[in-house]
Amino acid sequence: MCYHVSIDGCNILLDCGWNDQFDVDLLAPLAAIAPTVDAVLISHPDTAHLGALPYAFGKLGMNCKVYATLPVHKMGQMYMYDHFLTRQDQCDFQETFSLDDVDTAFAAFVPVKFMQLSMLRGKGEGITVTAYAAGHTLGGAVWKIGKDAEDVVYAVDYNVRKERHLNGTAFDAIHRPALLITDACNVGRAVPNKATRDAQLTEAILSSVRKNGNVLIPIDPAGRVLELILLLEEKWAQRQLGSYQIILLTNVAYNTIDFAKSHLEWMGEGVTTAFERKRENPFDTKFLTLCHSMEELKALPAGPKVVLASFGSLEAGPARHLFAEWADNASNLVILTGQPEPGSLSEEVLQMSTKASAKKKIKMELAHRVPLEGDELAEFEKSRKTSTSAKTESVKDEQMLEVEDEVADIKPVEQEAEPMDVLFGVTTVGETQDADLRRRACLTEGFTPISTPYGPMFADEVWEPTMTDYGEEISMEKFHEASQSVIGAVSIEPVKEVPMIEQDQAEPVQEVEDEIQEVPTKLVSENREVNVRATILSVDFEGRADGKSVRTLITQTSPRRIVLVHGSITDTKALKTQLAASLPGIDIDTPSAGETVECTSASATYKIRLSDALVQKAKLRDMAGYKVGWINGIVGKALEEGGAPMLLPLSALNSNNSDGMALTSVTRDALVKKSSTQPGSVFLGDLRLSDLRQVLSQEGVPAEFAEGVLVCANGRVTVRKDGDEKLVVEGALSNEYFDIRNILYAQYQIL
Repeated sequence: MCYHVSIDGCNILLDCGWNDQFDVDLLAPLAAIAPTVDAVLISHPDTAHLGALPYAFGKLGMNCKVYATLPVHKMGQMYMYDHFLTRQDQCDFQETFSLDDVDTAFAAFVPVKFMQLSMLRGKGEGITVTAYAAGHTLGGAVWKIGKDAEDVVYAVDYNVRKERHLNGTAFDAIHRPALLITDACNVGRAVPNKATRDAQLTEAILSSVRKNGNVLIPIDPAGRVLELILLLEEKWAQRQLGSYQIILLTNVAYNTIDFAKSHLEWMGEGVTTAFERKRENPFDTKFLTLCHSMEELKALPAGPKVVLASFGSLEAGPARHLFAEWADNASNLVILTGQPEPGSLSEEVLQMSTKASAKKKIKMELAHRVPLEGDELAEFEKSRKTSTSAKTESVKDEQMLEVEDEVADIKPVEQEAEPMDVLFGVTTVGETQDADLRRRACLTEGFTPISTPYGPMFADEVWEPTMTDYGEEISMEKFHEASQSVIGAVSIEPVKEVPMIEQDQAEPVQEVEDEIQEVPTKLVSENREVNVRATILSVDFEGRADGKSVRTLITQTSPRRIVLVHGSITDTKALKTQLAASLPGIDIDTPSAGETVECTSASATYKIRLSDALVQKAKLRDMAGYKVGWINGIVGKALEEGGAPMLLPLSALNSNNSDGMALTSVTRDALVKKSSTQPGSVFLGDLRLSDLRQVLSQEGVPAEFAEGVLVCANGRVTVRKDGDEKLVVEGALSNEYFDIRNILYAQYQIL
């Protein structure tokens, strides 16, 4: 996912995703705009939402701030570390991006909290961004971009259901945005019942391991794997299945669990409540074993295993190797927990599993690195020594050039007779060169100056102290000497040396080099045809909202315009048809990849400054954290060129220079005609009939609903909403009528 939004010249990128194939050709549109991007908003920590960031920062010249929540920042970094370490072990991945590119990209992140208002700078002056909880992944966000009175909401891959470690999303703080950008990827699919899904997954795993089989669950290194871990831990504890091993196999397994342990405040109410009351951390796992390589996995005790390995697409990583190793055993089980990525091995496996053919074969390429041996190792060592010596000579040449440049920069100083020379009647000014050299030779014993009259005094002396995290390393001998000189008579015993161990008692110790040399390796690849006899099971564990929930949320939000992205043609068309029926009159766009949609607001918004005299006279009321009031004024000229105009009080019509401001070039008669008075009372607030019923009950007024109308005071007064959502109070003029009206008025701010 990657969408470009331009707001008043500020280029904002909504996500910066890639796929697990890392096809550089797909990023051609991004390469055209990457240097001009002013800000990036990341919604989730997986490859589909931030996978292209290292490449964009390292190869495309992107240089801007990236806004995301703290979990998205940290877990996204784990994603990309795992990608690089895995790919580098299977191919020469440095050309795509390196670890330095990953660090550069994630150093540009600005971590934010949910509902934290962040102000953009530079071209984005006046634009605010706010993150709201989206569910689906830890720290996943729905973004609201604000500019003046207009809001743009970007909501993709959200989940409304409450899960073990996450709460569902809610759009309560988002109402009638100018533009809603949302996805249609999961509209045509019904999400199964949670209990039914969990039971199906558990029974399938137990059926395999009880036949002495292994279970492979391809997952991503951080994100949805946390929910799977909690599910397996819960079922293993309930059924006492400790004899079956659960293993998390990624390059960043320890980091993922450690981060989850220390960031419970980002999780759902169930997790935080359990920790606050019982001090139970759900990620203090009892049955999970962490592995970081295939070697660690093979070193575990024999027996059935449930392995959660990266990556979910089966394009790379230990999951790909385990699939090739375990797929030909009918007792084994492979569980796919989400929609497969188009063109990936997981998609091919899922499609093949639906076929009834008895022979199911998949051709795949496997690559890994092996240490160099024999002639190859000797040749590598020879080339490394040659390159090292050449590099050393190059460094020496550069140092010599630097010294020569420093010497050349020092200007000669004209010699003058020194005071001591004049005192003893000796002068070197104007003497012969031999006399000058004889005098120079006896200046300092053991010091031979250079032949030129200028140059560095100590050219060969370099001070390179040993530094630690706390500064220069202290020499214990010098420390004791200094201590004795300060204390005087008090003597400090020197540190006793540890007695030497006899040669025959000492264990052989290998000398450790100053720098650990990287073991030279080479890539070895093979094409393998795998007979798939293992059971292939697909379980919906994506944690995304279903079609009904998507339609409900969008309808409640009531956006003024909708853009549907990231969905198949069928799903997008179906959602557009359903929204057009529930939100008549709303523009709904369904752009294809690379297509531009013009979403300019039809209403014009202007900035204006209030004069001090007008603010002092205004009667403002507090409402939802804002000061609200009714103001009548006249537009004057701006204080400075290009600034916002000043709103002056009506008294400026009778004054030539009110507040030092002149009126705009409009005649006073026209201003008088156009100036409007306050059009009656204005009621501010959003009151529901159900809320009004509760308030009336608290005041002792009986009220009941009848066909959508609130009947009060035993039928003498009714309150209903008309077609324009206005409240209408009807009834005979009586004390009950006026009491109910006063109670209703009290629920609003009246201007």
